Amino acid sequence: MKRITFKLAGRLLAFSTISIVVGCSGRGATDDADVGAPAPRPAAPESGVTAVTAERPASITDAMVQEGAQIYAGAGICAACHGADATGAVGPDLTDAEWLIGDGEFEQLVDQILEGVSAAEATNPLGAIMPPKGGAAITDAQVRAVAAYVWTLSH
Repeated sequence: MKRITFKLAGRLLAFSTISIVVGCSGRGATDDADVGAPAPRPAAPESGVTAVTAERPASITDAMVQEGAQIYAGAGICAACHGADATGAVGPDLTDAEWLIGDGEFEQLVDQILEGVSAAEATNPLGAIMPPKGGAAITDAQVRAVAAYVWTLSH
C-alpha cells in the first residue's frame, strides 16, 4: 500500500472541504427569474488554438442546453470541480477541444457522466475521480441535459 504524504493528504483535505462547502452553500442555485436565461458562453479560444466545429446532434435542443447549464451550476454540482465557467479546477477544462477520456461526442459524454471517472482513468495530479452522475442526485434526463450543455461548450 502506498504511503500518503502530508502534502497530498493536505491537498485532499482541502479539496474535500471546498467541495462540501460549495456543494452545501447553495451557491450556483438559480432564482426563478434565471429560469430560461441562456447560459453564458465561455471566452473564445486563445489565438493558435483551433476551435472544434461540429454540427449539433439532432437530439440536443436549445431547451436541453439551457436546462443543462442550470443543472451544471446548481443541483449537478459540476461547477465544484470543473469551475463556474467550466474551464477547469480539480476536474478538467470542458471548454476546449481536448478530451482526456473519449472523443467528446454527445453520447460518449452522457455515458461518461452516468458512469463517472475511476481512479484508474483519472489523469489529474491528485488522482481525483468523478463519481457516477458527478455524485449528484440527478436523473438520467438531467444527465443528458448536462451533457448537451457540456457538448456546446467545446463544439
